[in-house]
Order: sequence, then C-alpha cells, then structure tokens
Amino acid sequence: MTNELYIIDDHTMVRSGLKNWLEQNTAWKVPFVFSGSQECLQMLQSLSNPKDFPEIIIIDIQLMKETGFQLLRQITSEYKTIKCVMYSMYDTSGYVLQAKDYGAKGYISKVASEEEMAKCLEIVKNGGEYLEDKLKVSMIKMENIISMLTKSEKTILEYLLQGKNNEQISESLFISMRTVENYVSRLYDKLNVKNRTQLMEKFSSC
Repeated sequence: MTNELYIIDDHTMVRSGLKNWLEQNTAWKVPFVFSGSQECLQMLQSLSNPKDFPEIIIIDIQLMKETGFQLLRQITSEYKTIKCVMYSMYDTSGYVLQAKDYGAKGYISKVASEEEMAKCLEIVKNGGEYLEDKLKVSMIKMENIISMLTKSEKTILEYLLQGKNNEQISESLFISMRTVENYVSRLYDKLNVKNRTQLMEKFSSC
C-alpha cells in the first residue's frame, strides 16, 4: 500500500518512537509494528491482496532470539514487491555485506538521525538503494578487496567480520568445522593476513 511500512524491532521504545516520528513528520503510515519475524510473516500471509502489502519493511538485524537476516531473505524471496531496509546498531562491513547479499535496499544504523531515515525511505521507495554516507567509502574499498573471493569465501568473510568464531559459523551455515577452517585458511592466504586480528585490522581501515 502506498506510503505504508512496517517496523520490526524487539525494543518497544525504538519501534514506537520511530513509528511516531515518521507518522508525525512524514507521509509514511505505520499500521503495524512487530517484535519478531513470525508476527510479521503471519500478517503478510493473512493479506490476500498484494496491493495491501506495505511498500517497505524496516528490519532490525538483531532481534530477541533470532537474526533479522533470515526474515530479510524470506521477504525478498516470497514478497517481491516489498522493499526492505535494515536498521541496526551494527555499522561494520560484515553486516552491511550480508544485508546486501540477502536483498536489502537500504542499510542505516541506529545512531543516524530520523531525517536520514526519512531520506533513506524516500530513496528506496523510488527504486534506489541507500547506504549511510559514513559507510559508503568503506564499502567501496571493501568491494574492491573482496572481488577476488568466491561466493562461499565472501560468506565466511562476512561472518568473520561480524566477530563470529568458527563454531558459530559452522552452526549458522550448517557446514563442518573442518570446512570452516579450510575457508578461513584460504581467506588468510588471499588477503595476505596471518590471523583474525590482522583480518579485522585490514578491514577496519576500509
């Protein structure tokens, strides 16, 4: 529905505050806010007419007992007309890369102003993509570096830059620890680093 969006965030004050600001200061209407993915999916599934879908869904990356990435992937796969904006306290390259890979049209941190969120929504609504100015330069440098990586290596890198250890990566991707270790070793070689500390330092300068 035109100028309609949903907000998914597990913090009551955040979702209520953002909803109130948008409705009072922009043309956006926010008929529903949710604390988790299942509530949102149930609402979408209950709508028989695609014209009733919101134009945009704002998704927090870190929800109470889940990640917003899985919801992002499901929405972009099953509801092609809905655009998603990731809204998070995390502004590191690993999270931004994963959001883009999963189909997000916008990425904005929670330290950004409400005015920047409004700008982001307007650009995404009109078919564009939005990334905070402070993240743009680092992402350009990042993309130049990772152009040499395979898709699987890039996925592992995203998790490493999010601070995940090998066990967490193994559980998230449903692959063996040995497979993760092999990918990590290959990444070190390709990126000319010896350990995680050097890897993080390399990309912190991006």
